[in-house]
Order: sequence, then C-alpha cells, then structure tokens
Amino acid sequence: MKSIDVTKNIFQRKAFVILFAVLASILWGSAFPVLKITYEQMNMAGDDLYGKILIAGIRFFLAGVLLLLYAFITMGAKIKLKRKKDVYRVFSLGLVQTSLNYFFFYIGLANTTASKGAIISSLSNFLIIILAHFIYSNDKLNGKKLYGIVFGIIGVVVVNLDGGVDASFKLMGEGFMFFSVGTAILSSFMVKSYAKNIHPMLLSAYQLIFGGFVMLLISLGGSYETLRVTPLSIGLLVYSAILSAVAFTLWYTLLKYNKPGEITMFRFLIPVSGSILSAIFLGETITIQVAISLFSIVIGIILVNREPKRKALQA
Repeated sequence: MKSIDVTKNIFQRKAFVILFAVLASILWGSAFPVLKITYEQMNMAGDDLYGKILIAGIRFFLAGVLLLLYAFITMGAKIKLKRKKDVYRVFSLGLVQTSLNYFFFYIGLANTTASKGAIISSLSNFLIIILAHFIYSNDKLNGKKLYGIVFGIIGVVVVNLDGGVDASFKLMGEGFMFFSVGTAILSSFMVKSYAKNIHPMLLSAYQLIFGGFVMLLISLGGSYETLRVTPLSIGLLVYSAILSAVAFTLWYTLLKYNKPGEITMFRFLIPVSGSILSAIFLGETITIQVAISLFSIVIGIILVNREPKRKALQA
C-alpha cells in the first residue's frame, strides 16, 4: 500500500508529470527514425504492409514479454490477473490499443501522404481533451485549454507543411487514419478506467502481448522471401520493443493519476521529436517549420497545464 502511495505522489507532482510525459513522447518520437532504419536494413519496401505489421507484431509482443518479465522480478506472483473481468479488459485493450490502432494506421498511412496522416493522427489528442470535458467532472475545458489545443494543432500542421495537404479522401487512406484516431481515443479512456484496478505495468504488458500476437497472426498473410535480417536490424527491433514497454507504462501510469485532458497535450510533441531525432540520426534537415512547431506546441502545453498556485494537481 505504501508503494502505491509513493507512486501516486510521484506521478502527481507537476515536475515529474512533465518529465515523464515528455520522456514518453520523445521515446515514441524516436520510433520514426528507428523504424525507418529498420525497414532499410531488412530490405522492406515502403508499401509492404504485411512486413510492417510483422515488425510491429514482433516489437509489441517482445515489449510485453520484457515488461512482464520485469514485473515478475519486481512484483512476483502479483503479476497474475485474478479476476476474469481483468483478463477481458487487457485483451480488449490490446485489441483496440495495439492491433486495430496500428492496423488502421499502417494501411491508412500507406494510402495517403505522410503530412495528411500526421495531421489526422494528431486529431486524437484534440478530441481526447474535448471529450474529457464531458466524461470527467474535474477535467473541464477552459480558455487556456482551448488556446493550448489551437497551439498544438498549429504545431502539428506547421511541421508537416512541406508534404502538402489536399482535400482528397479515400476510405483505405484518410478513412482508415480516422479509424485509427477513433481507436486511439477509445483506448485512452479505457486505460484511465482499467488502471484503477489493474497495475499500469501489468495493463501495459498484457495488452502489448495480446495486441502484438494478433498482429503476428495478421502478418501470416504476407510473403517475406526478400526480407533480410542484420545485426543492426535486430538491435533496433529490441530497442523499439524497450521504448514501447517504457513509454506505454509511463503513459498508463500518468493516465491513472492525472487528467487526460491535461497530459494528452504532451503527445503533440511526438511528431516534432520524431523530426528532430530523424535530423540527428538520419541527417535530415531541421527546418524553420520544426522550430516554429516546437515553440507552438510548448506554448500549448504550458497553457493547458498551467494552474493557479493555490490549486493542487488532482487526478
């Protein structure tokens, strides 16, 4: 009980909330250059959907196994889910959060431009903040949040201006990206609810294992004769699994103890950090758009999370 109180105190302190939310966003952002290099190392074509689903399945399944192993070492027999309801919950979360979300994301992104995909994907952050107003009595919209959302959206749009955005719509493209947004929104509120009774680490581990397993089953429909495995690709795949395990656990714990409408703003940092890390590791240019985007998103985060000094951070 004491350890739970310590965790709650840490994850409700503003400085740690910012630190962990930024860290999770940077970890997810690092997946962009890591996966790009992995695909190149494995000789994977850009339109190889089954190949990408296979890599994602391995990544998430391995992440869940590593996380469960760590949980066993630190928690022992407590890793067992005692209630059938909890088993159903982690399976349903794995299906929504991992399997369906990434299935729609990969297919949708393959049939639209990267810029449109990133902008549509960022809508989940906007909608989570809006919907939290109607779901939670202590997470209401106000002027600061609305302005913060505007700055966040501007940041995502600006960082993707180079790709060009048109008004075309395809079900298997933009439509599937919107389905991905829907699963992302649903999973956020599922985590907030389920984490009340299931340890965030276990919730993350089991949903990753189940979600990754479903993706591996889907990947059986592909053909991988030209796929190659290199030491670097293996190392990057292990890293991507570790980053998923850490980022999901941090985010689930943040959702458990904080307001979704406030911490979700930090997810606007993901595409920006991805651009910056791609510049560092892939030699891509950091454009003025990236700098403006980062500035805009930081302003938005400050606006959404700034509270009068007399108010304490509440879950």
